Amino acid sequence: MTTTTTRLRPRAMADDGFTMIFALGVMLVTSFLVFAAFTAVSNDDHLTYRDTLTKQAYAAAATGVQEYEHKLQVNDDYWETACEGPKGTVSGESTESYETSVLPANGKASCSVASPFETMIEKSGENINTFSVKSVGTAGGVHRTLISTFRVAGFLDFAYFTQYEDEDPYLTGQSGCERYYEEKSGRRSSGCGNIEFNNEDSVNGPMHTDDSALVECNKEVSFGREGHTPSDTVEINGGTWSPSNSTAQGPTGSPCGTNAPTYFTTTGKFTEGAELRAPTDDTSVHAYVETGYTFTGRTEFTLNGEKLTVKNANVNGGTATPMTWPANGLVYVQTGSAGCNFEYSNLIGGSDTTAKNAEEAECGTALVQGKYAKSLTIAAQTDLIINGEILPTGITAGEAPSGTATLGLMASRFVRIYHPCTSSGGNQAGYLKNPWIYAAILSTAHSFVLDNYNCGAMMSDLNVYGAIAQKFRGIVTEVGRTGYIKNYNYDERLATDEPPYFLAPLDAGWMIARETAPKAG
Repeated sequence: MTTTTTRLRPRAMADDGFTMIFALGVMLVTSFLVFAAFTAVSNDDHLTYRDTLTKQAYAAAATGVQEYEHKLQVNDDYWETACEGPKGTVSGESTESYETSVLPANGKASCSVASPFETMIEKSGENINTFSVKSVGTAGGVHRTLISTFRVAGFLDFAYFTQYEDEDPYLTGQSGCERYYEEKSGRRSSGCGNIEFNNEDSVNGPMHTDDSALVECNKEVSFGREGHTPSDTVEINGGTWSPSNSTAQGPTGSPCGTNAPTYFTTTGKFTEGAELRAPTDDTSVHAYVETGYTFTGRTEFTLNGEKLTVKNANVNGGTATPMTWPANGLVYVQTGSAGCNFEYSNLIGGSDTTAKNAEEAECGTALVQGKYAKSLTIAAQTDLIINGEILPTGITAGEAPSGTATLGLMASRFVRIYHPCTSSGGNQAGYLKNPWIYAAILSTAHSFVLDNYNCGAMMSDLNVYGAIAQKFRGIVTEVGRTGYIKNYNYDERLATDEPPYFLAPLDAGWMIARETAPKAG
């Protein structure tokens, strides 16, 4: 017994270091766990802090976009004045900043204010007629980037726009015509002067009407430009109808069957678009006119490159007076205190003779002709009369316009083509046989018309290179008898480079079509 106990004691004593080693191991593992936990907490704090900075940087980038958008609302042409946009710090947050810049168009190495339309505006693809702005926001060394694509929304998206496709009831004397052709309450009567697209009519560009369109059943009638990339948009919200089928039909049907007109669109048919309504007049732009460029009563303008010649009874005794181009590109003609007593009729029979001129003396009527080298908008409170060719300098009639000089012609009542004519003598001296008009045209409350359209012999073509927008469809011919053959061509630049202060259906100017935030920040 004693011998066994003595033999075991040394073996037990030999294990006395194992416990210590085990304890040290536990302590080491515990230390690792504590360190890992501390590191994890520390990393979480760092990630939380960085996440906060990332959100702040994103908000700063958004502030830059908002600032750029505000600049465009104040001035539609701001985009073409600088490649570097606004930059600064976020209000109340001195550590958060933003910088904006215009991205060059696809295929261009850089943007240039010397040729903004060529280097900033996309010419093809789904983003055609847009430009993009990069806004970089910074917070605590963290950067976020927003890319915003801007497009302008308005009448000038289209070569041709009408709200109503019937003749202006102001001219016909008919009542109940200021409504769409097909409504729940019934159709317009024939007395409202429904106007037809016939085989000599084509719209060479994008088109929109809120109304139904009366279209001859003939493949020669075409809408949009053949072979254009991308295809033009043709929007006819109320469908089409024909003299032989008075029921308007949508794009999936046709009142013409196999002899339907030709639509150079993606689908080969027209579509429907958003309803667009013009303001009732153009007087809102008067607030932006600079001193010296508001004229009272009938005023004649001759455009001479970068100068104007003005003839107005209240300016220099009524003699033709040279003037410098308005700095903001806006001119306005208002009615005098005695009021406008001239009642326009499309069947005047000798329009704008000396007697008619006297009747218009107090009216806010502008007469315009000549060549322009800078952008300009002429707005008339009453009528605007085109009494001669209007072209950009350096352009031969018929050539596509280039550069950034655009012209806007607006009137609250009628935009008219000067056509003195009598029933006995036909076309009179001063009529325009084959005019070219490079301009964006808008009649807010009435129409774009030819004076005395049913008087005299056929002239030639009425050539418009720009855009036409009107509340009611105006008449420029009695086919094969009097007036003009229409040759309307769309000026691509107007989709992005509007004339100064040109009015839009709802909110004028640019809108953000798309916004992306690259993952790389």
